[in-house]
Amino acid sequence: MFKRTALVVGGLLVILAVIGFFFYGQVKAGKAQLANFAPPVATVTATVVQQEAWRPMVSTVGTLTAREGIDLSNEVSGIIESLPFASGHKVEKGQLLVELNDEMEQANLVSFEAQAELARTLFIRNKKMYKERNISETDFDEARSNLAVAEAGVLQTEAAIAKKNILAPFSGTLGIWKVNVGDYVGSGTKLVTLQDSSRLYVDFSVPEQNLPRLYVGQDVEFKVTAYGARVFHGKVLAIEAKIDEGTRNIAVRADVDNKFGTLRPGMYADIKLLMRESEAVVVVPSTAVSYSQFGDSMFVVEDGEKAEDGSVSKKVRQVFVRLGERRGDYVAVTSGIIAGDLVVDAGVQKLSNNAAVIVSDK
Repeated sequence: MFKRTALVVGGLLVILAVIGFFFYGQVKAGKAQLANFAPPVATVTATVVQQEAWRPMVSTVGTLTAREGIDLSNEVSGIIESLPFASGHKVEKGQLLVELNDEMEQANLVSFEAQAELARTLFIRNKKMYKERNISETDFDEARSNLAVAEAGVLQTEAAIAKKNILAPFSGTLGIWKVNVGDYVGSGTKLVTLQDSSRLYVDFSVPEQNLPRLYVGQDVEFKVTAYGARVFHGKVLAIEAKIDEGTRNIAVRADVDNKFGTLRPGMYADIKLLMRESEAVVVVPSTAVSYSQFGDSMFVVEDGEKAEDGSVSKKVRQVFVRLGERRGDYVAVTSGIIAGDLVVDAGVQKLSNNAAVIVSDK
């Protein structure tokens, strides 16, 4: 029995030894392969870092407003008698826009004019009699006072009638009427908007640190959502005399030519305020930047090891950079690289520091 057990144990040990020897050979072979393994060389494209003259600008947002624009409303109440112009029509300064019913005022005017005529006649008669000393000075003063009161009544009624006729305070374009003929409107009712948009203002604010670089006549570029990438131009017309204490921003107004009526008041504007002088900046394609929460970086192409045939391989060095303004497909780099460096501009996602690369022709 003991002999049989020993034979079984011995056989198992031999089998285990054979298996162990086999796996040892596999592990040793795997280590050898890893030692000889070289990662595949990445093929990339590269560009030489350029230095260009960029005109500095401040980015902000603003709103377009009409040179002259109001919401037309009535000063006195009444029933609308007529609206001579339809919605959207162009009107000239002084044209009648709204006529309110003024029958009561017209009747009052006739009465006051009659009273004024009578008071005038009595005043002329009393004036003659006073010169002849036929009436007292008190009677003459009373006649003069009655004439003044009567004439004031006429003027007051004429003013009330004038308020029933609303005229265009300036030339412009009407909006959509909020009322109709026959409507009773209380005083202060919004009737229609009137906008002179032949020239527009674009109002915006910039941080107070930009104040020394602001000046009247400064160039402004802006875009509006309705026209996509189209760029509109204007010039600074006025700079606010006071810094806003709440935001520490300063308000700026620019003048914009809108003779073709392309733009409308109330539009949102994405603005670039251009500084006076251009500056030399280092720029690269935005595709050359590897963005990360730990910092933005780029890969600079450098010479690697020299081969036996005399050829020199290429490798990349990862450098962290500080980015500046972005314009189109390019971005300014304020630190980390210099003009003349060769940087990878396509394929940065597959690179790591000191990785070997092949620079492909574009």
